[in-house]
Parts: sequence; C-alpha cells; structure tokens
Amino acid sequence: MTIESFDDSRIQIIDFDPRTLTPGDRAAVTESGLVKLYSRSQVRTAVADGITLAADEAHISSYADRFAWAATAAMTLLDQPSAPWAEVKNRYYSATGDVEAVDDEEPQYTREQVSQAVDNGIDLAAAKERATVADDLDNLIVNAVLTLLDDPDADFYTVVDENYGESPRVIRSWL
Repeated sequence: MTIESFDDSRIQIIDFDPRTLTPGDRAAVTESGLVKLYSRSQVRTAVADGITLAADEAHISSYADRFAWAATAAMTLLDQPSAPWAEVKNRYYSATGDVEAVDDEEPQYTREQVSQAVDNGIDLAAAKERATVADDLDNLIVNAVLTLLDDPDADFYTVVDENYGESPRVIRSWL
C-alpha cells in the first residue's frame, strides 16, 4: 500500500475502513482521512461488468445504445468532470473510442470521484440520448458499478443486498 497526498476539498468520505486495503492497493491521505484509489482500468472494468450485470438481469443486450452511451459518458466524466455533452459525443463517435491512457493502471481516482462520474454519466446519457431521466435500470447500473468496484466478484444478489431494501425478485420486477 502506498500513501500519497491528495487534495480533498470537494470529497466526502463515507464508511471507509482502511483494514479493507490489500497489498498493492494505493491510498491517499486527505483531510478527512485515508481513501483508497482506483485506476482507470479498474473503473472501466467495473463499468463494463456493471452494465453487463444489469443488462443480463433486464434481458437486454449489453450492446444496446443506452449502455454504450452511459459507459462513454461515465468514462468521459471520470477524466473531465465538467465535460460538455459534445465531448461525450466526440469520444463515442471516435474511431478509437475509450482508448487506454498511458497511466491507465495508475491508481488515481477516489470512490467518490468514480461515483460522481458514473452517476452523472448515467443521468447525462439518459437526458441527452433517451430524452428522459434515469430509470430503475440506470440506477441498477450505478449500484452495480460501485459494488463491483469494491468487490469485483460481486453478483446480482450482492448488489441487491448492499443497495436495496428489497428482494432480488422485486428489483427484477422494476427492470
């Protein structure tokens, strides 16, 4: 575990237990305490796996436009939190898409940054591409991504258990 200084002026720390850090994890010391950092690659994997999990439960192809736009928006906002929709569209339509960056494996994002990027990306994609607000499937994606970020082996039941006060059957009925 490596600890480094990090500007946390806009970050709120919620329920982080330093004992959950494993060898190789990176953490940053903020005014609020110790936070775990995630790499862009870890976030991309959690987004892809979260979308696949939600799509499978809703019996929709994970290649549907709604998911592609959501993933592109989330990853764009991770890199540029204030990016306009035009930037998301540029990345979506680029021949290379979401290319790996030089520092793709470098832990640099807090859970709060990932949460904001995914939540805002899902909302932005729903508003701009479907002309609606995020729905229950979109919310499942957000919850799945964040659960998978912390526990890459999580399944639908784990996501439901950690994020909803309902049974998996009820959650499936919303999709």
